Amino acid sequence: MDFFEAQDRAKRNSGKLVLFYILAVIGIVVSIYLVTLALYKWQFAGFDHTGWWSPGWLLTVALVVLCTIAIGTLYRVSQLRKGGSAVAQLLGGRRVDPSTDNPGERRLMNIVEEMSIASGMPVPDVYILDREENINAFAAGFNTSDAAVGVTRGALDQLNRDELQAVIAHEFSHIFNGDMRFNIRLIGVLNGILLIHVMGMIIMRSVVYSGGTRSRGSGRDGGGNAAIVIIVAGLSLVIIGYIGMIFGRMIQAAISRQREYLADAAAVQYTRNPDGLAGALSKIGAKKKGAEIRDGHAMEMSHLFFASSFHSALDRLYSTHPPIDKRIKAINPSFEGSEGRRRRKIQEQFEKDHVSGSKAAASSGGGPVSGHAALTPEVILAAIGTLGAGNVQRAGKLIEEIPEELRRAAHEPLSAEALIYVLLFTADKNYKGLLPDWFKTEASEAMVNETEKLKGLLDGADRNWYLPLADMAHGSLRGMTKQQYQKFHSLIRKAVEGEVSENLFAFTLEKIVDRKLQMAFDSSRIPDIKHHHLKSIGKELTILISALAHASDKNSEEAWKAGLDPISSVAPDGMKLLPPEACTLDELDKALDELAQSANPVKKYIMSAVIYTITADKQITTEERELVRGISEALDCPIPLGALGG
Repeated sequence: MDFFEAQDRAKRNSGKLVLFYILAVIGIVVSIYLVTLALYKWQFAGFDHTGWWSPGWLLTVALVVLCTIAIGTLYRVSQLRKGGSAVAQLLGGRRVDPSTDNPGERRLMNIVEEMSIASGMPVPDVYILDREENINAFAAGFNTSDAAVGVTRGALDQLNRDELQAVIAHEFSHIFNGDMRFNIRLIGVLNGILLIHVMGMIIMRSVVYSGGTRSRGSGRDGGGNAAIVIIVAGLSLVIIGYIGMIFGRMIQAAISRQREYLADAAAVQYTRNPDGLAGALSKIGAKKKGAEIRDGHAMEMSHLFFASSFHSALDRLYSTHPPIDKRIKAINPSFEGSEGRRRRKIQEQFEKDHVSGSKAAASSGGGPVSGHAALTPEVILAAIGTLGAGNVQRAGKLIEEIPEELRRAAHEPLSAEALIYVLLFTADKNYKGLLPDWFKTEASEAMVNETEKLKGLLDGADRNWYLPLADMAHGSLRGMTKQQYQKFHSLIRKAVEGEVSENLFAFTLEKIVDRKLQMAFDSSRIPDIKHHHLKSIGKELTILISALAHASDKNSEEAWKAGLDPISSVAPDGMKLLPPEACTLDELDKALDELAQSANPVKKYIMSAVIYTITADKQITTEERELVRGISEALDCPIPLGALGG
């Protein structure tokens, strides 16, 4: 599925959510209006004295209901404002230390790192739900910057590596398809409706515990009748709130089921191993409630999970996930569990030689690009936000090539920060083997010593290790305190703006690491959408294409024309190639901040222009790959490993 279309589909789902939400609220308002008016008539006015239409009463009820639901929704959304980590913590998740030595946790971290590096996105936070013994997993967040992936203890202990990898691939599909932001909004909606139910329970309990039900008054104004009226009102709120929750669950089901089939298909595409996903689903299906989550938030968050986390008698009506057996048949109709796999071993050699997933395909780099001959703009653009066959295997192989000491450094908080500085300094063409004097003065002694130590490990290192190491370090850096981050941010900015100001890798690294961390530590940094066509960003687009044209080709005019070609029908009038001094990295940085606030169809045009510009000369250099990766990060359009060659 096209990345940009998938993102738009998720936004359309948000539109459906708004519609269903309005209908649910209207239904709740009308129900409460009728109940409260009936109680008033019964207790005070009598049923024959007044009609059933009271605009003032309806307005009062509507205001109270809207305020109640809004409070519940806003409370939950603000509680989850920090993104995926907040969701995981609400479910009782424990963040996995990137440097963990626990075998099961290390296996999980390795899988997540492979997926992240293969897809071209920073490694998300990883959580384990230690109290959950059944098999399940989830991905949550507003975007790739604050995403978190979680698995239950049961998944970690009961799934083998292939099965766990398939489950994680399924969750990564939700990240790429823009499902996460919608999922968090849906949690807020359900919590707002649930608050009506909770208020009813509170009213009923308050009467019972206050002894109101023991009153024995008589007559219309008697205490007994008053207590009964309050209990009936409370019970009505409980029922209306529950009906609202059923309606909310139907919204979950209507939107979630098809997405699960799509995510299953994507997981098979990413791993090229349908038996892995089928095996995980089979283990869940072996028990009646094999994916059930015991946490109290299981119902409102059921749509987040890999398999249905909550069960009731009405599952067929509003289960958020398709039946397990149907999911297995959809991805692998011939799956027969472990016994079936043993019987099919006689076909293994044929499959390796002739079926997608062979050694030859994997060794070629896989993905949408299999060598430089396939590096066409159309293929690269189609690769955005996907994981083609072979990307994950390629990422795993690349990680294995990186020395253990460097990988360990990316997983330790202090070393991860030092590693970023080393990557910045050593990538500079003017690097002489010495750390800058300003860095020795402004950084702590421990940081300077650690940076000196890692500097030696990167001497003569493969440049292809640099970006994966930065991605791997991202998880450790997210563990910094806000004060530590502020110091890190100031040093990174000084490095990018100072002695290495024209270092393309420094520019890229700042986008990949620091910009993503800014969003993690300050949610207000997440860009709003305000550009829905190219005409409002003509200046910024001109700077972007001009900067790329000068950086990517000796013939800047030809590269400029190539970049304009795919957007010629929608490009603003009067765009002209700028001189190099008018499109420096500083100007490019400002332009990207504005371009990041574009809608997905606009981003697709922007990325088209970017890719056509750098491929104008039929080759992509290391510097170009790094620069495009930085641009894609700034626009939140992840480009998978190998899509740009290298």
